[in-house]
Amino acid sequence: MNDLSVGVEIDATVKWLEARGISGAANLLRRVARQRDQAVRRLSPTAPATSGTEPEATRDLDAAAEAAMLRTDVARFQSLAERAGWVADPGAKRLVRWRDGWWELGHQRRNPRDGYPDTGWYLWGPVGSYDGEWLDRHKGPAIEEAERLITRHRAANRGDAE
Repeated sequence: MNDLSVGVEIDATVKWLEARGISGAANLLRRVARQRDQAVRRLSPTAPATSGTEPEATRDLDAAAEAAMLRTDVARFQSLAERAGWVADPGAKRLVRWRDGWWELGHQRRNPRDGYPDTGWYLWGPVGSYDGEWLDRHKGPAIEEAERLITRHRAANRGDAE
């Protein structure tokens, strides 16, 4: 195991959540991931053995069940975050969502030197998707357009493009 017992992906998600002031969700995700890792460690062949084969088999089954349950909990937590829709960020006029990576919809004022040719809502997504694309001046139409673009991007990445 490496020093980041919660895993690189979960650690990155936790840091992202904490950077945006969503520390409760970050702490919950970190705690469940550590519990999952502890259960998996108990399954490893280097775990201390008990006397006799039956107690050892029971210990292995219990640890396997706990590891499976915790993997399910982490997946369920990520699924709930995705289904929550656009989640407000503490920053003014900024919305975020989890969908196969972090998506961010943020309001920017016109500043051509910084890459914002118009005032309005811009969409950022995971690598290979959208990187600050202007959607609309108003929040409602921008959210609808972002939904459409995210759905189209996900479909294209699954190979069943519209």
